[in-house]
Amino acid sequence: MKNFFSQVQDFSRRNPVLVISLAVIVVMGSLSYYLWARQRELTAEHDEVKRSGEDMLQSLTSHARIMAEINSVTQALAFIDKNLVNEGDLAENLGYFYQIENNAHIRFTGLNQLSSQPGPADAPYKTVPFSLRATGTYRQMLRLLHELETGPRLLRVKTFSVTGSDTAEDVVTMELNVELLAKP
Repeated sequence: MKNFFSQVQDFSRRNPVLVISLAVIVVMGSLSYYLWARQRELTAEHDEVKRSGEDMLQSLTSHARIMAEINSVTQALAFIDKNLVNEGDLAENLGYFYQIENNAHIRFTGLNQLSSQPGPADAPYKTVPFSLRATGTYRQMLRLLHELETGPRLLRVKTFSVTGSDTAEDVVTMELNVELLAKP
């Protein structure tokens, strides 16, 4: 081993330019590898920051649309909450249907609020069933259905049947079972 080092020392004394050049090449190669690895890290970091910035810009440009959607959803929820019925307020619930009776120019021969079935505990709303029986002309029955569909209360027609009258030609009787959306 000592012999090897003495040969290297002799070679360096005879060729100092070559040894210095080799040392510079090794140092520069190591420095070049370090800088190349650092550039790769910085490029990956830059790409991540660029993606984050593009996502943020997309969020900022979509802010108006998102706020408009949130506003419309808030308005829809306020409309639903405002038009929910209270199951215990029988007079107001039946009064709603009597207003429709006046608007549609029909006559209810039967109007009953039925007992509601308990829903799931985590349900945000419950339904209150009603049984309706109305007598009038076919056009008045269409007006009744239109009033029910376009009225402020949120309801679902469960079943209905229409029968003609034996005594009058244009008089029909409609039986409806509807459910109104109610506060839990």
